[in-house]
Amino acid sequence: MLSRLHTSLLSSLILVGAACGDDGNTSATETSTSTTETPTSTDPTTTTTTTDDPTTTTTIDETTTTTSTDPTTTDPTTSTTTGVMPGDCAAPADDADEDGDAIANKDDNCRCDANPNQLDFDGNSVGNVCDEPLKFTIADGAPPEFNALQSQATASQFIAMCQFPVTLVATGGQIEVTLDDVGTGRVFAASVNMADTPQLECDIPLIVNVKLVIKSLVITGPEPFAVTFPFTVPDHDSGTITGLMSAIHNIVVNAILDVQESSNEGIAMPGESPLMDVPGSFPAGTVTVDNATGQVTVDFDDDGHTVFQQETMGGLQITLSGLTGKLRLRQ
Repeated sequence: MLSRLHTSLLSSLILVGAACGDDGNTSATETSTSTTETPTSTDPTTTTTTTDDPTTTTTIDETTTTTSTDPTTTDPTTSTTTGVMPGDCAAPADDADEDGDAIANKDDNCRCDANPNQLDFDGNSVGNVCDEPLKFTIADGAPPEFNALQSQATASQFIAMCQFPVTLVATGGQIEVTLDDVGTGRVFAASVNMADTPQLECDIPLIVNVKLVIKSLVITGPEPFAVTFPFTVPDHDSGTITGLMSAIHNIVVNAILDVQESSNEGIAMPGESPLMDVPGSFPAGTVTVDNATGQVTVDFDDDGHTVFQQETMGGLQITLSGLTGKLRLRQ
């Protein structure tokens, strides 16, 4: 049992060292209002509906409440159901200024959240502040220029130590970006899928030599849009924005570690071990979003960031130092 514990911990550390659903927003147009054009009685228990046949009436037990839609609130240029902008509140397209941003409702691309700049990055006539997040899901660009993240893993015990490079190649996932009206973006690595690694080797002389492969690696972000980055309005208007992340991006790792060879089964037993919900973090990187190509790029260039560090019960300490490379996805 202790051997398997060593194996699991070693696996977790190597993997996380190596490694370094929709936000649920609901637009106003997703809610359909039940309508009726039939006159009803004021009797709270029944409703009498008169048809074209004057001799026929139908009595309905009023257990279901229906509402009438005022046709004057329907803006033919927006939602035909509610008369509001997609992703916005129920303000009609009139001369009023619901959000007080000096833009009349009828001209406002976000009527209930103030956005005097009317910034609309993707040009869909819905302002940034009430638009859905931009979502990028397809790995775009081949290694080594894009989607190959490089790092250095270290395993040490007392004065014995081994180091081995790890390259993780992204195959897809979902990175989301939201923008405001004045110059702040937010980035969320909802998921990043990695290809199986080639065989990796860690050799601590006289202690253990391990050859392993990391399989089915998926990195997820537990904190949606917790990391911000700045952008300028002129860059926004040009269609390409770039800014440095304000903080590290926390991640959670799930994968399978396949120990293919081991010289010391007491420390690392051969076989596959699941790695579940292992915590770690990406360093702060530079985020670039290009509207014309539908791409987002996160450029990591940090040799000092500790992506993960932990000591096993057997005294083996695993550390990942640094992360470099460009992760690029497209819509």
